[in-house]
Amino acid sequence: MMNPRNRRFLIPGLLIVLILVVLITALSREATGSPLALEDDDTHDVVSTINDSDIQESSGLVLSNRHRDLAYTVNDSGNDPVIYAIRVSTGKTVGTTELSGGPLEDTEALSIDNEDNLWVADTGDNDNERADIGLYSLPEPGEGKHSVKAQRYPVTYSNGPQDVEALIINPKTNKKYLVSKGDSGGEVYPLPDTLKTDSANTVKPLDAKAPVLVTDGTFSTDGRYALLRTKIGLHVFDATDWRLVHGQSLPDQEQGETLAMETGGKSILIGSEGEDSQLLRLPFSAESDSPAPTTTTAAPDPSDNRAASSEETRNWLPWGIGAAAVVAATAGGLAIRRRR
Repeated sequence: MMNPRNRRFLIPGLLIVLILVVLITALSREATGSPLALEDDDTHDVVSTINDSDIQESSGLVLSNRHRDLAYTVNDSGNDPVIYAIRVSTGKTVGTTELSGGPLEDTEALSIDNEDNLWVADTGDNDNERADIGLYSLPEPGEGKHSVKAQRYPVTYSNGPQDVEALIINPKTNKKYLVSKGDSGGEVYPLPDTLKTDSANTVKPLDAKAPVLVTDGTFSTDGRYALLRTKIGLHVFDATDWRLVHGQSLPDQEQGETLAMETGGKSILIGSEGEDSQLLRLPFSAESDSPAPTTTTAAPDPSDNRAASSEETRNWLPWGIGAAAVVAATAGGLAIRRRR
């Protein structure tokens, strides 16, 4: 049975312990940081196989906003300028759209804005020498056979020609980005809010670094996260400041190339170049405990080291917990002394 004199200190002591637990929990959440929950690379489903002989180098992939179970893909250089509508569940081609409106040399990416316009990035440049890159926009075509003269927007880079295989559009703000495929890390290029058709739209890189050899990208449905894929990995960035918040390997594919967010935002699709390429589904979730961004203007860490933030947090976490324990113990001792 507890000594009556000690019972007087029980409630203050418990309050101190409770405060300490809450503080440690808050620090731990800050240290682990990422609000992402993406399953490991062994958790995936083979959804379908693209077995159209005309689709040998699927280089871009995006899910339809208007049509259920429909996606669009496009071949890269050396192929006809044709967008293919694919039934996701079967992999069958259910529509083709032949593009005109300008010279299309190396189409590498597809994206759809929140006004149901399909955007095609003719931005591939393996030799970093093109002066005729551009974006093409057209209303989402759907199934069936079409021939469309798309609106062309010429693009140039402030730091010289770049090889770009990713065009991503924030579904909330409609902000558009190009991401280069750099051997030592890519650059992120925000596009002007209003694009010109009669002269080049010059883009400047953000003070943020993308992964090495980015082949495609997409946004989470709430606009909070930008997802970039390489041939072997997935990298998730906070869309407000382009800090890396999550990274992991992806399932092996012959030539991992494409990435698309599925409707509802609970899963992603990844695809590959090559004959009979498979579409794989991986579960994805991002907690929406804070509002989606109203702007995607970056304010990156000056050190340009996105991993440093979480690493520094992990380093000071034990010290923070230790300090909290000392404070709690001191407070408890003072309370006991006062009661004595």
